[in-house]
Amino acid sequence: MKNTTKNILIIIAILVLVIFSYWLMISILKSHFISNIEKGGTFKNNEFGDYLGGLINPLFTLLSTVAIIFLTYIIAKNEDVKSDKAIETQKRITLNQMRQTAFENLVQKTNLYVYELDKLSIHEAKNKFTQMVLTYMIKEKTGEQTNAVWLIIMSELENFTQFNYLFSGLFKLDDFKTKHEEMIDITSKLAQEQNNFKFVKSETIQNYINIQKDYLRYVGEYIYSEF
Repeated sequence: MKNTTKNILIIIAILVLVIFSYWLMISILKSHFISNIEKGGTFKNNEFGDYLGGLINPLFTLLSTVAIIFLTYIIAKNEDVKSDKAIETQKRITLNQMRQTAFENLVQKTNLYVYELDKLSIHEAKNKFTQMVLTYMIKEKTGEQTNAVWLIIMSELENFTQFNYLFSGLFKLDDFKTKHEEMIDITSKLAQEQNNFKFVKSETIQNYINIQKDYLRYVGEYIYSEF
């Protein structure tokens, strides 16, 4: 908008300058011919017109050429601006699509434990004795249980940091970096509980759910703020 206004003002200034130059030239030439008449000469309209045309025609030709070049430059510049904006818009759309894909994969992986609930044992162990009893009972009933689901989630969290080129602004936020560390710590804790006790504590899994919700909210809000 500012560039358009500036260009219009330039064109108006050029027109005013041309009109003023034309008026000034006519006045000077008329004064010259009138002074000749006063000295005994004669004033002939056709001679004055031919003389004036011979001076002004090249001037207007030059001004027309300059105006065409200037307008061509303005049009080309506007087209370049539109092209740059289109490229930038397409770039933002592509980046957001890549961010959305990474986000969806993150959501799927961090929710992986939901699909493994039938293989996970979740209990509320208030003391070490209860932990030992539960561990023994679970081993007797189901045998060794794997903590693979938590290791997969841990791997996904580590892989997500490799998308720094997509989420550069996000990884600069101290709050998000803190939440990312909390997400890694709580997942690691669940993996340890699964490995040591053969079950995970209900309190720990609830903390994981709360931290995961905040973590994914940070990522989701960043994606939509960048579009």
